[in-house]
Amino acid sequence: MTDAAEMRSGNRRRARQLPMFGDGHVPLERYQGLRHDAGGFRDILLLLLRSWPYIRPRFLGQWWYLGAGVKAGVAPLSSSDGYRSYAPLLVTVVAFLGPTTGWTEPTLAMLGEVGADEERVAPTALLYIPVAMVVLGTFMMNYAGSFLQGIGVAAILLSSIGAILSGMFLIDAYTSGLYVLALVGAAILGWLVQFRVADGRITCRVRVRTHLVAFYAINFFERFLDLFLAVVLADLLNQSLLQAEPLAPGLAALLGYPELAAGAAEALTQEQRHDLKWAYVVVALGAHLCRLPLRIFNPYYNMWIMQGINQDLRLDLLSRWHALSMNYHSGHRTGDSIYRIYQDSAMVTAVVGHLIGMTLAMMSYYSCVALVTLLSPWLGLVAGVLVAPALLWASWAMPRMRTRTLVYRAATSDLTSTVQEGFAHIRLIKAFGALGRAQQRLERDSAIAFNAAYRVRVLIALVTIVMFTIAATFMAGGTFLMAFWAQRGDPTFAINLMAVLGLSWVVWNLASYDWTKNTLHESSGDIRKLLRDWMTAQDMAMGLRRVFDILDLKPDVEDRPDAVPFAGFKQEIRYQGVGFSYERDRPVLADVSFAAKPGSITAIIGPTGTGKSTITALLLRLFDPERGSISIDGRDLREYRIASLRANVAIALQENVLFAMSVRENIRYAVAGADDERVREAVRVAAMEDYVASLPEGLDTVLSDRGGKLSTGQRQRLSIARAVVRDTPILVLDEPTAALDAATEQTVMRNLAAWGRERAIFLVTHRISTIRRADNILYLTDGRIVEQGDHETLMDLPNGRYRAFVEAESNLRAAPGAGERQQAGAGG
Repeated sequence: MTDAAEMRSGNRRRARQLPMFGDGHVPLERYQGLRHDAGGFRDILLLLLRSWPYIRPRFLGQWWYLGAGVKAGVAPLSSSDGYRSYAPLLVTVVAFLGPTTGWTEPTLAMLGEVGADEERVAPTALLYIPVAMVVLGTFMMNYAGSFLQGIGVAAILLSSIGAILSGMFLIDAYTSGLYVLALVGAAILGWLVQFRVADGRITCRVRVRTHLVAFYAINFFERFLDLFLAVVLADLLNQSLLQAEPLAPGLAALLGYPELAAGAAEALTQEQRHDLKWAYVVVALGAHLCRLPLRIFNPYYNMWIMQGINQDLRLDLLSRWHALSMNYHSGHRTGDSIYRIYQDSAMVTAVVGHLIGMTLAMMSYYSCVALVTLLSPWLGLVAGVLVAPALLWASWAMPRMRTRTLVYRAATSDLTSTVQEGFAHIRLIKAFGALGRAQQRLERDSAIAFNAAYRVRVLIALVTIVMFTIAATFMAGGTFLMAFWAQRGDPTFAINLMAVLGLSWVVWNLASYDWTKNTLHESSGDIRKLLRDWMTAQDMAMGLRRVFDILDLKPDVEDRPDAVPFAGFKQEIRYQGVGFSYERDRPVLADVSFAAKPGSITAIIGPTGTGKSTITALLLRLFDPERGSISIDGRDLREYRIASLRANVAIALQENVLFAMSVRENIRYAVAGADDERVREAVRVAAMEDYVASLPEGLDTVLSDRGGKLSTGQRQRLSIARAVVRDTPILVLDEPTAALDAATEQTVMRNLAAWGRERAIFLVTHRISTIRRADNILYLTDGRIVEQGDHETLMDLPNGRYRAFVEAESNLRAAPGAGERQQAGAGG
């Protein structure tokens, strides 16, 4: 096939994989229908709430003690360790100070003919009901159980919002606003600062690093500021500047133009309107300058908080991934684990961001509905009823979102695995001329991932468009009604309250129409945002489910509660009747028994697949035996702490894994603090002096990725040096000299024998010249030790397995050309 024909064929294949219309191909084994959906509202909510342990440190913070600094650990919501919060007492005192000192005496001069008692009841009730709830919530948070504490926190938050709205907007006295701020500040202060009296001394502590609380406070402050400015600027622009109507008395007093208030002036002159426009500019520009630092700082602060939370989850996930058994790692693709750790774990930060966004949107929606209802209950009903179709539409869309998201994430994990395997096996791919097949495999997995993601995006677009259409229908009807009422100048619903607020919206005019239209549309946007965010939450929950699937796994090998540190051995390492299998009914080891003493070399040989490497894996407790026991100095291996045991075992793997760092750092990888003398000794034992001397910068020469420019023999000796530098009492070498020429092999084994006089060395090898040096040779067949002893003892056995093995190897080496074949690729 010519290059042009091959290109045309590839283009047709890609066009079929990614069609312009339709969903595109996703394999049946990847497809999930509604019957596969195991989630629901409660399940998704619980999955999102499982993120709380990672959110909690940024919400509750830590304690800073005067003179002692910050104490490690997360501060509890309410302490019972001798420290007491004065919040309930302080909040109660402030709550009673308001009415007793006259701070909250409402000024209701604008209520006209309404009776005095009635004048006081309505605004005061709107203020004191949330104030009472703040007091009650403070007592619950400090003295109730954990469940009621959470309810108390929610009561404080919601009631504080209601109290601030009432104190600042519904009562025409600035002292009421100060009263509410003092009340909320007392609740916060009592939570942030606590004290204890002990031995005649008062000690204090302060809650610090409560970043999420600060972030929420900034967002709520911005929201209140936006609401206040929207009301003031709408009335100022539409009524006074555009229509020359006098200012409402409250607004005139706020802006410092009492002479322009209704009653003091019939209509604004051209000159007064020109003067007033600068007040509009000052208010708008001042508000922008006040919000500018917050708008710059807030996104940065948000990103910093979220990345910290994500880092905690990612490290926890990585720690659990390391603790899982080799059975898990053997059964899962590396790319899937990479995707879960890197991408799925990032969902925890998205959860926090969306919870904040949904909270603000919900608060905005209900405040919009409440404010619109003040002007017209019918419009409030229009805005409130919009929730019903949103819920119905969500009940149809959310299960489909969950199933499609799971397919998309699994397909993307497969693509990540394919990319990772392609990079890892690039030599093999090139050597076998499999570039075309590798490319086609990557294209196929990429197309499946794209199609799966496309199905998710199509669903999101469909839900958004339909919900926008429904909302637009409601909004069009509401806008028509408002325009009709404004054209006739009909009175608004809460005339007296409008007067209390100091606004001119006692009738439907341009200002009330414009503000209500914007607010009504904003409530529609809030509902659509809630639906879109909750839909995105399904995606996040599926990502978190994949993360928690790993976190919920229990490692097969764990420390016992009474495990002791391992500090070396003096007598022997003993395998007694050990049996093990990776899968049921397929035993790898059966009744393996032998002993190794300090200063001995134990060689493990036998046909492929007989369990040689498994014996050494059990010594490292990568697995635990299913039957029998492994003991060191008479103590079962499971009685030692895993970390301390592995710290005393050095291993040189057959894979010879190297890193893109200097030779010195590769050798010191197992012991980061190893000094140069230990490194040089490891180089000598591994017979690397000539190789290191030939490098342009010696030990400081940086290797290429995975040591790609080193020969197999050079990599093998570097791996041996890395094991030796650990200077541990137990050394495990898996095929340590397979790629070394005879002379280098003799040197390395002679050095290892001298170096390991007080150590136990285990060799997994097929090299007879290496095996001869062993003090004990274990010959395995079908997971059993059929022969063991030194070389001379086993060679004296008539018809022995080991003898047959040696003779077969000797005949192979004696065959013509065997020497050349042996040296090929050794690269020592």
